Amino acid sequence: DVRTLEAAAATTPWLLATLHAVAATTSLRAAAAEINVHHSTLQDRLTHAEHLLGWPLRTPQGRLRLHLALTMRHLARS
Repeated sequence: DVRTLEAAAATTPWLLATLHAVAATTSLRAAAAEINVHHSTLQDRLTHAEHLLGWPLRTPQGRLRLHLALTMRHLARS
C-alpha cells in the first residue's frame, strides 16, 4: 500500500494533502475545509484517489487502510 501510495502521489500533486486531511478529520466536509476545497471537489478527488490506490477511502476499513499506509510511509521516511 505504501508503494502504491507513493506511485499515485508522484503523478497527482494534490493527493497526499487530500489523503492526510481525510485521515486527520472526522468528516469529509471537515477534510474539504482543511484543504480549502469545496466538498464536491473533495468527493471527485477521492473517486480519483480510490481509482489510483485500488481500495475504497470512504469506508471504515478503507480509512483504516489509509491511516496505516500513511503511518507506514511516515515511519519509512523518518
